[in-house]
Amino acid sequence: MIERIKQYFEQQLVHDGDNEVDEDNLRRATAALLIEVAKADFDEDDMERAVIFAMLRDTFDLEADVLEELVALAEETTNDAHDVYQFTQLVNEHYDYANKTRLIENLWTVAYADGRLDRYEEQFIRKVAGLLHVAHNDFIKAKVEVLKRLESPG
Repeated sequence: MIERIKQYFEQQLVHDGDNEVDEDNLRRATAALLIEVAKADFDEDDMERAVIFAMLRDTFDLEADVLEELVALAEETTNDAHDVYQFTQLVNEHYDYANKTRLIENLWTVAYADGRLDRYEEQFIRKVAGLLHVAHNDFIKAKVEVLKRLESPG
């Protein structure tokens, strides 16, 4: 499994290979986008990192060792990436609209994990939503849903 993750980043993201994309590859691109939104405010926060780990674990049912390796590789890849297009292209081509809007909601969740929204985080999410062709009203709905969850007790 770990070898497949490494192979994915080398072929799909770093070198933009032509290999067929599978569900694991989309998970890796999703992880990279979640990490990128956390880095957008130039302040890496432990709470944002914890939310990313929890999201990836719960959404994709990943074991702890695979999750650790995935996040480490995604961080490496995002450091080497010139832009997010290589990640959004993969997601855009293979996620349906509902999954794309769910991803935008997850990005909002990471952005708000530290208790505040930085303008660079919002700008990043707006850019990703545009690249994924998520309608503006769904972009806003996702943000409102996250804020409602944060405001509700328990």
